[in-house]
Amino acid sequence: TFPPVAVKPVTIKIMLTITLTHHWFIQQIDVNNVFLNGYLEEEVYMVQPPGFVDSNKSMVCKLKKAIYGLKQAPRAWYERLTKTLLTFGFIQSKCDPSLLVFKIDSACLYMLIYVDDIIITRSSTVLFQNLIAKLIVVFALKQLGNLDCFLCIEVKHLSNDSLLLSQAKYICDLLEKAK
Repeated sequence: TFPPVAVKPVTIKIMLTITLTHHWFIQQIDVNNVFLNGYLEEEVYMVQPPGFVDSNKSMVCKLKKAIYGLKQAPRAWYERLTKTLLTFGFIQSKCDPSLLVFKIDSACLYMLIYVDDIIITRSSTVLFQNLIAKLIVVFALKQLGNLDCFLCIEVKHLSNDSLLLSQAKYICDLLEKAK
């Protein structure tokens, strides 16, 4: 049931370096209700959910799609997303399966996936807009604009075309939680 979506820290650093080196924009998108988008390959049954009215209490529900709380949900979502991206022409990195690359002529697009948080950097705005248009047909998603936080790393865009990475908020939240 383990989904291969553990982004390697070095992959994040490389993606940010590519973005800064080429003076590209790096943007973030978020897929709505991510786990409800995964299709199950195996048979999974569950008891009738609260509010479901059926006089025969021995009846169960056979799931066709993943739901939140299901162990298979992250893997089912990841497989659906990557299969969709591969049909769009993306190539999956052999070193880090959470990184997908799309190249056409001299234009390229890099996409880094961590469950429903996705960051994208690209050489072409048109390429990015075409990707978003294709993704919106398949998934409900939000464009969050310029990257500002990814995996508890705050990203501040500075005036000298550099980025400041910080985990101050994350650390403060941990300290507060631990009292």
